[in-house]
Amino acid sequence: MRFALTDEHRELTRTVHRLLVERRGAFPPAFGPTPEPDPDLWRELAGLGLLGLTVPERLGGAGAGLLEAALVAEQAGATLPPVPYLPVAVAAAVLAGAHGDAGNGPGAEMLKGITDGSLLVVPAWETFPRSVAGRHRTDTLRLEDGRVSGSLTAVPYGTDADVLLAVAGGALVSLRLDRPGVRRVARDGLDVVERIAAIELASVDAHVLGPGRFGDRTLAAVRTLFAAELVGLAGQCVDAAVTHARERHQFGRPIGSFQAVKHTLADRHIQVDAARLLLHWAAATGDPHAASLAVQAAGDAADAASADNLQTLGGMGFTWEASAHVLLKRARTRRALLGTSARQLDAIADRLLETRSPSPSRVSDRPAVSPRRSSAPSPRPA
Repeated sequence: MRFALTDEHRELTRTVHRLLVERRGAFPPAFGPTPEPDPDLWRELAGLGLLGLTVPERLGGAGAGLLEAALVAEQAGATLPPVPYLPVAVAAAVLAGAHGDAGNGPGAEMLKGITDGSLLVVPAWETFPRSVAGRHRTDTLRLEDGRVSGSLTAVPYGTDADVLLAVAGGALVSLRLDRPGVRRVARDGLDVVERIAAIELASVDAHVLGPGRFGDRTLAAVRTLFAAELVGLAGQCVDAAVTHARERHQFGRPIGSFQAVKHTLADRHIQVDAARLLLHWAAATGDPHAASLAVQAAGDAADAASADNLQTLGGMGFTWEASAHVLLKRARTRRALLGTSARQLDAIADRLLETRSPSPSRVSDRPAVSPRRSSAPSPRPA
């Protein structure tokens, strides 16, 4: 199947990148609390129709495709603006998968709210199936008589969200976060751009939207969106490292002329380009196996590129003022969420070979390393 980008796709990419770079504010953010999301930028994204790319037109969305949404997610990963694009895009994909062709109901109303930016819906990652989140917890939430109880440890933008989307008691549920019985507490996290919160729920009214098991189409969309963000992040890391290697001189010559630097960056460029090709294939086809390959390759590329970017920058790369730590922290945060590379590769092999799925204990202790290189960065000249 042909999945080359068109001129329209390239124009969309340029437009989104320019908007996010111009409007994201200080980058890296100032040292201190994680910045609040930018409501003006969020409204502008909604006004351009970028929040409802995969939502059907009859529900107020753009009725575009997964490829267009992935291109926007890729630029969000490259620029890391203070808005919850990926969590909301994933929530929209899950809602669309559970909603089906129905034209009304709570799912339809939430999709309309997501599209026009009036409703902030975020997912509870830790409750999602293990095929999505490697850190899945089966006992997180309980569903009894239409009410949800339990505790969540790290909800993206949990203090800012209007609605929580979660899996409880084997069902996909949504619940308003302004209801009695909800307690939200902001928490410090490794990521310095994406805010997180702990949420405690005490018998909170919930809407049951469907089964908690995601279909192939939903899984493909969620994995593809994660892959897109990671590919964008990895590409930004390579671009930043190459720029520094051209400008930074040592011993009277650019450090990019040294083999230890230029060969490493050439390897990262090839790795990121391969991950991007897998991403475009997965986004164009909507194939769940292609999406699994894409997110695994993107995770490895983001890990390697963010580490090598920091090392290429030398001592400056370890300072708060350099952007290298922001990119590396997002890559590590997503790795912790999605699971190790070994776990993902095992899951891919099991699906392709149609064998029994691996038990968590079989792969949980394996290090998160790329098949071709260690994730530990090697020293580079500054």
